[in-house]
This record gives sequence, structure tokens and C-alpha cells, in this order.
Amino acid sequence: MSSPTLADRMEIAYAGLRAGEGPLTCGQRNTWQWMRADVSNPMATLQWKLPLPSGTLAVDVVDAFAILLARHESLRTTFHEIDGEMRQRVLLSGVLAAEIYQVNTSVDPNVASQGMIDRLREKPFDLANELPVRLAMALSGDKVVSVVAIYSHMAVDYGSMAILGREFAELIGTAGNRSVGAARHQPLDQAAEEASPRGRRRADAALRYWTGHLRQAPQCLMALPPTGGREDGPASAALRSPSAAAALDRIAARTQAGPVAAVLAAFSAVVSVRVDQSRCVFASLSSNRFTARLRDYVGTLAQDGLVVVDVAGPNFDDLVRRTGAAMLRANRNSIFDVADLVTQAVKINKEQGMDFSRDCVFNNISAHLPPGAGEAANVQLPALDPPDLRWSPMSGAGESSLTWTPTPPFPNRLVLQLISVQPAVVLGLSTGDARHVPRSEIAGLLRGMERVLVAAGAGQVCLADVPELSGLTPVPRDSDWVRVGVSWVQLSGVQALLREALETPAYASAEPDGDGHLLTAHLVAANGVRTPRQAHAACMARLGGRYAVVAPHRYVLHDSAPADLTDLAAWRTRPVLASGDGRASTEVDQ
Repeated sequence: MSSPTLADRMEIAYAGLRAGEGPLTCGQRNTWQWMRADVSNPMATLQWKLPLPSGTLAVDVVDAFAILLARHESLRTTFHEIDGEMRQRVLLSGVLAAEIYQVNTSVDPNVASQGMIDRLREKPFDLANELPVRLAMALSGDKVVSVVAIYSHMAVDYGSMAILGREFAELIGTAGNRSVGAARHQPLDQAAEEASPRGRRRADAALRYWTGHLRQAPQCLMALPPTGGREDGPASAALRSPSAAAALDRIAARTQAGPVAAVLAAFSAVVSVRVDQSRCVFASLSSNRFTARLRDYVGTLAQDGLVVVDVAGPNFDDLVRRTGAAMLRANRNSIFDVADLVTQAVKINKEQGMDFSRDCVFNNISAHLPPGAGEAANVQLPALDPPDLRWSPMSGAGESSLTWTPTPPFPNRLVLQLISVQPAVVLGLSTGDARHVPRSEIAGLLRGMERVLVAAGAGQVCLADVPELSGLTPVPRDSDWVRVGVSWVQLSGVQALLREALETPAYASAEPDGDGHLLTAHLVAANGVRTPRQAHAACMARLGGRYAVVAPHRYVLHDSAPADLTDLAAWRTRPVLASGDGRASTEVDQ
């Protein structure tokens, strides 16, 4: 049933406790920030296979989902731009039309589910004129075989879908006792709380946290040279490791830190070795359910948390504890006004001459999935035990498998998903650009993580031993690569930036400065580029989207160029018309 045939539609009438209109929450604004440019983005729509006991009738599904629609205002919310501002409008009552598909008794429920999901996802949500949820049922006779829902990311995140799945199961199982229940904390309430003095103080603290770390973060973490191979586009692999699951229990018992901290610590350790970078910075998608009133909240709370892990110290256990503390700080500082952060980030970018790339992302979805769901249809993974890639991480350990999985295009260099921790650890590792992070790199990082975790499960691991344990070595770098602050920078990329941004003869040089380098741009003054500030503004305007590239720290403008543009000594003999860092707001254009 890869292409199911629609047989009918069934109306689900709902009536909530209230209607209302108000501003977006921070989470909704964050989601709209990236969705508005492309509402057809695959990540704008989330999917979930709802739990279903055998013998369920369609009327039970209708009754249960009507309760969910009444109980959770985000499911009956439309979104509208009013006077240039996006606002949410909660409907009091209405009807959702669920799609009905007839199948035969021999159908695989997972196949039926995926077929319905594909049909439901064929077009993006019309957020102003459509509820942000679609439902479909596959029936065999009068019995429901499968139920799936897709949601707009404006209405839910993974945590919300898990809550809805749990409550749906409870409602299906209590046919004679279904009620909306007491009023809950809803997105309109969350928006009001965020706008309160207390909410503003928390958002301001989060903004200070972010701006402080952005000033000390590497421009990109996965600063790898292009491989020159034939691979391009996205690539994704899933690792299934029973041995790592057993190891996590022992690591947690020793460190008193959770399994998620151990997984991210292992990722930090192997990435640190590979890119020769002690400061690992990850955008971690935080569900922000750290207060009692938000634990059963259905609405998109997901915002970036900035996790900063310094890979230093004597042993892996210390790193696990530090990673756990870093994740806690990131989560506590992940509710903020995205517009305020963008304003501050632009200012920091100009000062630093960088464009923070958000190239590495960590997403823990294991907390939102029931045990074993990482190997089921709730996430887009195939069965994880075909005999394509199998090995044991160490002598006597259980067998692991690695499976390559399809993935749509996305902008990040590296995304790690923790999908499951029991009964096996299931990790997904993906790249949006296989030219820089080829399949061999993905496989090496996943296997390296597993080896570190399994070894740490057996006993204390010294961080100095991670290269040998993981089988990873630092990526080779030639003289084209220099350290600028905490960042690896490719000089040829800086040179390309100058050429494209300034459109005048220019040359970038790197001068040693303590443990790193300072970059100086020598260029010929030309129309539109006659001051350092103009030169820096031109570079910053073209910097976005480049990896391992920063704008120069200093600009020296000359009246003419030497015959050899790469001859630094010759540049220094040319008359200087102006020089400076280009950042000072007091500089006057001439």
C-alpha cells in the first residue's frame, strides 16, 4: 500500500473551552523564523503513528481525537499576519475531516501508515485557513488497522507529539470515561507569561548567555577540507548498538549523569579529535519542558539551546559530568525572543568578522519516543539489521549494525540524533554536504563514538586515549589552514571572499598572534571601497553561508597593487591611503 486509495472522509466535531487571539510564543516565533521562507520545507511538517489496540473501531478514534482537539488549543489554532505581525487565533469549535482508507486484512500496518503519511504530506499546511493537524485511518472492514497524524511544526514539536500519542492511547482505552478535563496551560497562556516581567527577565538572561558564548565560539566546528570525491548532497546513517546501551547504564551509575550526557560527551570527544578543536559548540534542539506546567504542554516549545563543551581534563567521566552541566545551562537559557537574538548576533558577527554557522546540531528525540520506537515507523528509519555493515566495537561485545538511510536536503554539516537508548542505542548521524563530510567520515564518527562508550562502560577512560580507542586521527591540514582565535580558517576561502566582495585587487595575509593568527587584507582602493569600514561591510555582506571563512581583522588600502598579488612584501611597499579594522562606528566614510 505505497499509494493508498482514499475511500471516504469522516468528520470529527470538536468544541473547546475557549477561543482567543494573541501574539506568538517564543517557540512559535522561532519556528516561523525559518518556516516563513519555505512552508514546504520537509521539517515544517511532523508525523506520528498513533498507538492502537487491536479491535479498535473508527468511532473510538473519532471520539478520542475530538477530545484531543478540545483539550489542546494548539491543534485548533490558525496563524495570521496582522499589521505586519504574526498572531495566533484559537477556534472555539469546528470540524476536522479525517481521511479513511480501506485495506485488506493482510496489509502490513507499517506499510499502510507510511502510505497514508505520504498522502497527508503531499501539500504544505495552509496555516491561515486550515487546522495545523491532519488525520488518516486505515480500516479493514469496521476495524481500524492504523492511525496516523501529521502536524504543522507551528503547532507541535516532538515532545508535543509524544504527549498526544500517550493521551490518545489513554482515551482509546477508556471508552466510557472520556472528557476534556480541567483547563491547561496553553500557547496563549505561554505567550502572556513570556511577555510578563518575569518572562522578560528570563529571556534577557538567555540572551546574555547566548551573546557571551557566541563571542567565544568557533565560526564552525566541522571545519573540514573538501574531499575532492564524487559524493555530494545529503547523507545519513543509523547506528544500532546493544553494547552501547549496556555501557550507558554503567557510565550513568558512575557519573550520576544521564545517558544523553554520555552520548553527547562521546560525540564531543571524537569530533574534538577529528577536527583538532577543544571547544565543541552544538545547537541542541531543546523542548524546554523543564517546569511542571510545561510537562504536558502541547505547543511548539522547541528552540535552540547552545551547548558549549570544552573537551579537556583527565578522563571521560569528567567530560560526561561537564557535558551534563553544559546541557542543563543550555536548556535553562533556550527560551528567548529570536528577533532579539538575531539583532545581537548580527552585531557580534560584525565585531568578530564571523558568521556563526550553526553547523553541528544535536537532537535528542529518545525522550519523546516509547522504548523500541527508534526501530519502528514513528521515525523515518528502515529496519536496522540488514547485513550491510556489521561489527563488534570491542572483543566480546555484542554485534552492531550501520545502515544508510534516505534523507532530504538540509543546511547543516552534521546532525546527530539520539533516537533510542534501550534496548539498543540507536544514533542517526547526517550531513547536508557529503563533499565535506563524506560517508566514510560519518561511519568513522559513529563507530568511534560507540567504541568510546563501550570502553567507558568497562572502566575509566583517559581522554588522551580517545584517538587510539576511536580509531580517529586529526584531519590533515596544509599551510592553507590557520587558527584564528578558536576557529580553523582556510586562507583560500578568505581570499575568495575578498575577491567576490571587493571586486578590486586584494590579498589576505595571516600574521602569528599568540596561539593563533590575525588576518590582514591588503587591497586597492576603488569606487565604493575607499575606507576600512566600507571594505569590512562589503566582506560581511558576502560572508554568510561560508564555512571556515572569516573577514579580516584589519584592512590596509593602497593606491595600487604589486604585479604579484600574493607578494606580501611588495604590498607593504605600496603607499597606504587608509587602514583600520573597519568595525569602529565612529569611522567616517570618505
